[in-house]
Amino acid sequence: MKDKKQNKKKIFVSALTLAVLGGLAAGGKASAWGPERDTYTNANPAPQAVFNSITDNAAVGDERDFVRIVEVHEDGTKDAYTNDLTIRGGHDYEVYIYYHNNASASYNTVEENYKGVARNVKVSAAFPESLRAGEKGQVDAIISADRTLVPKVWDEAYITAEENVTLAYIADSAKIFNGGQVNGSLLTTDLFSAEGTLLGYNTLNGVVYGCDEYSGHIVYRIRATKVVEPSSTFEMDKKISADGGATWLDDVALEPGKEAEFKIVYKNTGTLTQKVTVFDTLENGVGMEYVAGSTRIVANGTERLVQDETGGKLFSGGVEVGEIKPGETAEIYYKVKIKAASEFSCGKTVLYNLAGVSAQAVNEDGTTASGVATQHDKVRVEVNRDDNTCLPSELPSTGPAELVLAGVMAAGLIVGAFYYVNSKRTLKKLQTEATGGLEKPEQM
Repeated sequence: MKDKKQNKKKIFVSALTLAVLGGLAAGGKASAWGPERDTYTNANPAPQAVFNSITDNAAVGDERDFVRIVEVHEDGTKDAYTNDLTIRGGHDYEVYIYYHNNASASYNTVEENYKGVARNVKVSAAFPESLRAGEKGQVDAIISADRTLVPKVWDEAYITAEENVTLAYIADSAKIFNGGQVNGSLLTTDLFSAEGTLLGYNTLNGVVYGCDEYSGHIVYRIRATKVVEPSSTFEMDKKISADGGATWLDDVALEPGKEAEFKIVYKNTGTLTQKVTVFDTLENGVGMEYVAGSTRIVANGTERLVQDETGGKLFSGGVEVGEIKPGETAEIYYKVKIKAASEFSCGKTVLYNLAGVSAQAVNEDGTTASGVATQHDKVRVEVNRDDNTCLPSELPSTGPAELVLAGVMAAGLIVGAFYYVNSKRTLKKLQTEATGGLEKPEQM
C-alpha cells in the first residue's frame, strides 16, 4: 500500500520512469542527479553528443544540477532559482529545466559523421500531486536522446509543504527558450508523460547540435492550493435584550414582572453542512417563565415561527433548526417574563440561563455522521426586589433617627454636668460654715 500511495503522488508516475533509468535501487532513493558519468569543462567539451555533463558552465555552474524551482510573486517577480524550496497554498511556482549538448561544435560536421548531433531529444517532467504539511517531495526532469554517450540524464529539485497542499499545472505555461526560431514556443502536456516532448532549435524535431550556442531551457508553472480538511466545527453565543432588541448583552438587571428576549446565535465554521438543534433550560422555570408562542428562527435568509406554544420542544428535546451550510448562520429567539415580586426574596437574586446547540455533520452523500457535537453558553440575569414589603431588619447606620439620638445624649450630658458642678459648690459652702470659715491648710 505504501508504494501505491507514493506512486499516486506523482502526476505522471515519475518514480516508474526513474526506475527504468536504473536511478532507483530496490527500496532505495534516487540520487539528486544521475547517472554517474564522465564530466567535461568549457575548455574541454565532450567528444560526442552528451547532455548536461559540463561542470563549469558560466550560466548554471554544474550542469548535472539542471532542475530548479522558484516562487512567482503576485507582481510577476521571482527570486533566485533554487534546489530546495518551501511552498504553501495560494502561491505559484516556476520549474526551470536546463539542457545543453556538450559536444564540441567541430563534431557537428559531416566529416565527423555528425557525432556531435543528438537525435530524438526529449524532456519529460513530473511533480507531486499533493503534499502534506512538512512532507518533502521531488520535482523531476529527464532528458533523453539517441546517438549520445549517455542515453538519459535526470535531476530533481525538492519542495517541502508548509501546509497540506495540492499541486496543479498552470495551463499553457510550459515553454522552451533558446536562440533558435522555437524560442518562446509553447510545449504540449506531453512534457508530463513518460515519453516526453521533443526539443529542437529551429523546429521541435528532436535535433540538438553540440555547443552552448544550441543550449536552452524549459520552464513551466505549478499552483499550490491549500487543502481544507473536512470539518464540522461551529460557534454559538447567547445574548439577552431588555430593550426590544436594541442592545444584546451577556448580563442584565431586571425588575419583577418585566419581559426580555433571548437570542441564540449559531455559525457553521466548518466545511461540511450541519444538521442543527437548539435547546434551552430556562433556569428550570425558576424566576422566569416562557412567553407562549414567542420562539422564532431566522436561517437561510428566512424567518419562521416555531409551532410550540408552550416552549416544550425548546426546553426538552430541542428545536430542529435544519441543515446549515458552511459559513451560514442561524438565530433562535424567544421571550421570557420575570415572575412576580412575591417569587423572589428581598434584595438581589441572580439567575443563570443556559442554552445549547447540537450539530451533526452531513456527509456529501447526504447521510449524517455518527458523532454529535454540542456547545453551551449562558447569560446572567439579576432580579432586584425592593418594594414596601421589604423592611430592613435593623436601623440604618446613618439618618435623622441617629441625629435625634445624638442630640438626646448630648443634652443629657449637659444637664448632668450642671447638676454635678452645682452640687460641688453647695457641699463646699456647708463645709465652710461647719469649720467657722477656716480653710484646711495645705499639707507639707
